[in-house]
Amino acid sequence: MRLLPRATTRATTRVIPRRWLAAWLLAPLLAGTAAAQLQPLTLASDPAFIARAALGAERGTLVVGTLRNGKPAYGAAYNPEPPSPPRAIEPNSAEQPMFEIGSITKVFTGLLLAQAVERGDLKLDDSVGKLLAGKVEGLSPAVASVTLRQLVTHTGCMPVMADGVGGGAPLAEQFRSFDKPMFWAALTRIKLTAAAPPCEGAYSNFGMALLGQLLAEHYGTSWGELVRARITEPLGMNDTVITLGDKASRMAPAFAGDRRQPLLDMQAYAPASALRSTAADMMTFSRAIIAGAGGPLGPAAVRMLTPLAHYEGAEIGYAVMVRGPEGGRRTYWHAGLTEGYRTLWLIAPDTNEAIVVLGSNARAPLQPVMLAIGKSRYPVPTTEVPLDPQRLDDYKGDFRITRTKALSFTVRGSKLLVRETGRGYNALTPTGTDRFAVVGIGAQFVFRRDAANAVVAVSLTQGGSQLDARREGAAAAVPLPQ
Repeated sequence: MRLLPRATTRATTRVIPRRWLAAWLLAPLLAGTAAAQLQPLTLASDPAFIARAALGAERGTLVVGTLRNGKPAYGAAYNPEPPSPPRAIEPNSAEQPMFEIGSITKVFTGLLLAQAVERGDLKLDDSVGKLLAGKVEGLSPAVASVTLRQLVTHTGCMPVMADGVGGGAPLAEQFRSFDKPMFWAALTRIKLTAAAPPCEGAYSNFGMALLGQLLAEHYGTSWGELVRARITEPLGMNDTVITLGDKASRMAPAFAGDRRQPLLDMQAYAPASALRSTAADMMTFSRAIIAGAGGPLGPAAVRMLTPLAHYEGAEIGYAVMVRGPEGGRRTYWHAGLTEGYRTLWLIAPDTNEAIVVLGSNARAPLQPVMLAIGKSRYPVPTTEVPLDPQRLDDYKGDFRITRTKALSFTVRGSKLLVRETGRGYNALTPTGTDRFAVVGIGAQFVFRRDAANAVVAVSLTQGGSQLDARREGAAAAVPLPQ
């Protein structure tokens, strides 16, 4: 996860993260690039304008669907532009281009669990060992103890993938090759990331695939059939499928930068990333969730959004990322990334708005779009307040977020600068007592002092999330300002 923008924008979209099917999802509204400062975007922006910003200079097709006042609207961007102007994308068109939605698939798995719990068929505290009793032998006690709640919130100490795979070609190969026997065999070899759950939230494709397969086993069917019978068919989402069949020609050609990419077909990992869909279908899905208990999905739509655990400075529901304060303006979202597609799904029930961004290039710069929406929904003070430069030394030092991540503050001239571990420095604007902002991306830093007036901690808030960091080493007490 990148908390702050790079000091330079050079080549920011040219390298796919090492754990390319997971890592980008850990860069939510807490991350940024300088590109986010170039143009304001909100959920009310023209979808064609958003599409052009989200595709940038990358090749491929990108479709944006937005929902406002119950009405969907669509816009698209193409690179290269087609020789003749493309037809407008109609809400009910059966010819909308299709995309791999990647890990947005996990939201469907989360909804299936919410439905099962709502029906009383399963409980969140049901364990892997209980559900696989007599079916899979050789589970370690720790793995057997992992619960459905922990799987759906990424707090089950599960690795990203099986057998130590972290990214690159081995990750893609495991997605493609693992069938159910291979998956169950891998489960007996799984080494948790800690002695026993629960753990601090850590993204796991394997864990979410396991959840989907447990649901399928419980109901004696396949995960794909559960999705069809309980979600897509009741909602009329006829273009949301795993197997393309005669829809294959409608897939937007996939790219990573300028390189064409193959489709990503999978078997046992299907509950984590296998679905293909259209903007129109995802708008139908969004309306059903926003409609709540009175909508076509009933109480499960409300349950799905209920926070179950803390995750990445915010909360997570049934595989849905939750931003914003309890009882206040909340945003629910997930993103996806495969070898050739990059996607975003986000709903704002408080304003009855939604957006889906479907791009056929894994390097499409969607992150600035996420940042801009977060900045518009959760604004922070940005007006500069005069500050005595001599006070800046109060804030110098390192502040630890996690074992591997810290914020470092230094002073250059009359400016306080901050960087995240492994990144470049960015200048901060003073906005109040012990308060600073990175104005372009809507991030705010609030320092906290102890009884001796020494700065001992800092909180980073951005896009409805908050990360807290403690100062490393002793902080010197300083005189109170006169």
